[in-house]
Amino acid sequence: MKNFKNKRTVILVVILLGLLALAYKVMFVSPSEDLSVDENIAASERVEGILREVENINFDTSIMEDQKFKSLKSIETPLISLPIGRKNPFSVVSGSN
Repeated sequence: MKNFKNKRTVILVVILLGLLALAYKVMFVSPSEDLSVDENIAASERVEGILREVENINFDTSIMEDQKFKSLKSIETPLISLPIGRKNPFSVVSGSN
């Protein structure tokens, strides 16, 4: 039984040391600047490419002048305006004690 507890303690200590080393690297070691610069350049190029594609979009607005389009009618129905709730929801309601 004592041997089992020693093995378990050793394993827990090794795991704890690994987690401490990982936490140290994440918290205190500064990331290399070369990677972030390369990532920024790649992201900028992707954004510029997408922007060029969007700028090249040409919408055909001649459909707005078509008689068939102008003859379309709206079929929307207005919503019914019903009273909702009380003016003061925190006031005492008569008859409910």
